[in-house]
Amino acid sequence: MKPVLFVTATAKEMKAALGGTVKLPVLEQGKEIPVRLGSRSGLLLVTGIGVINTALSLGRVLAEHDPGLVIMVGIAGTFVPEKFPLGTSCMVRTEIWPEYGLKKGHDVDPKGIGFCLAQTAGGPVWDRVELLSGKSLDKSGLDRLAKLPEAVSLTVSGVTATLEGAARFRIAYAADLENMEGFAAAYACTLAGVDMCELRTVSNIVGSRDSCDWDLNGALTGLGRICSGLFG
Repeated sequence: MKPVLFVTATAKEMKAALGGTVKLPVLEQGKEIPVRLGSRSGLLLVTGIGVINTALSLGRVLAEHDPGLVIMVGIAGTFVPEKFPLGTSCMVRTEIWPEYGLKKGHDVDPKGIGFCLAQTAGGPVWDRVELLSGKSLDKSGLDRLAKLPEAVSLTVSGVTATLEGAARFRIAYAADLENMEGFAAAYACTLAGVDMCELRTVSNIVGSRDSCDWDLNGALTGLGRICSGLFG
């Protein structure tokens, strides 16, 4: 059976997700580490924060190994706290890169420059990628995750720091979450022909810098809770 590639942006997220169930080795950014994930062979990868680190690290590992599945986990901000409040765990069904295309003021047209990111067997990739979700998770042995609510997530290079900016993103893309790596990972997996699922827990309200709108520790604890029984 092909190995599972388990990916986080930071060592802190990896330790939060798997530290309670897997004896973790020393984690180094950009270096894959073989482990046993329950009854399955696995690889752990800490990519580093952001789309560039993720694309470079994950792209290399996908080229050098042949994983059967990529699981990315991490924290994210919420655009809709009434739907995804602090501490919520969810599966991302769609990743969007809102920075690709022709920029006109605050708007970006992904088809405005006339060139897609790539032509794939599933069609052209513009500014979004679909991930494993729903019943497709059951088929991958991740039925526990299939029960989680599904979200649409934006991947950004700069964290949105104003409520006005958050409102624009939410309206323009009907987005639920904001993160900094998901699209790069999903795009790399699409090009490699490898299935990927993405699990996020909510650490903050997008656009707010108020401490009452943040719960990083709670989000990290949530990663451990949802991943604790993932590999039987």
